[in-house]
Amino acid sequence: MPRLPRLLAGLALCCCAAVSAGAQGDVRALATLWKQHVRAPTEHAPLVQGAQQMALEHAESPLLGIARGLGAWHALAAGQTNAAVLLLTPLLAERADPVSVEARTFAQRWLTRLDREKVRDGLKLYYRNHVEFPANLNALTELAVTNRPPLADRFGRAWKYELAALKRLTTIRAQRYNLASFALGEDSDLGALLRRPYGGSLILWKPSRFIGGTEGGAVNVEFVRGNERMVLAEGTRQAGLALAYARPELVAITDGDFWWLFAR
Repeated sequence: MPRLPRLLAGLALCCCAAVSAGAQGDVRALATLWKQHVRAPTEHAPLVQGAQQMALEHAESPLLGIARGLGAWHALAAGQTNAAVLLLTPLLAERADPVSVEARTFAQRWLTRLDREKVRDGLKLYYRNHVEFPANLNALTELAVTNRPPLADRFGRAWKYELAALKRLTTIRAQRYNLASFALGEDSDLGALLRRPYGGSLILWKPSRFIGGTEGGAVNVEFVRGNERMVLAEGTRQAGLALAYARPELVAITDGDFWWLFAR
């Protein structure tokens, strides 16, 4: 499990008195979940169950969005789409705290990928009936209601859809297509993202020190990646990295697709 550097751990010991018993409980629960993930990243069932349990025991925790997101990723990796949707959907609610803001983006991105699979299924049905793919996705409205996919991603934008020529028979059209979310671009494909090692480029960033502090215990954090350094305040984003939660006992970062934690 990634740990805070000794400097941060020492600061944490000085600040623990400011952390309420309730906050310590949800931090401990999330830290335990994260330890499970790091220890056995391919054992998905315990993480899904752990996220579901945290949702029951810490329903009002500001950290719940992280637990739900981590559990949803494991559910998707295990092929448990329904469980993933149940974990992700509550994160779409509009809330202003930094974890909830980032968790909402996280949910939108993964639910968009699931919706894209529905569009692909709709295109397969259309092809079965017409032996070609449609010129645009409006043609999918002729499918039975139960088979009609969403025509926009979770960010409210229509899909980027276009027919593509075959590599060799370039004069034959409507036998291939490209489909993506404008928001996700090349990261639109669900299977491709699930095959990517968990964490992506997040694992390259490390917190080096806390800088200052604010009422309630939130602090700025300096991160390092090789020779690069940057300082992030809680709720800010830079270089594709967002600092969602910054306390002496726990630091949580995300790139929108993965969560990465540093805990005591």
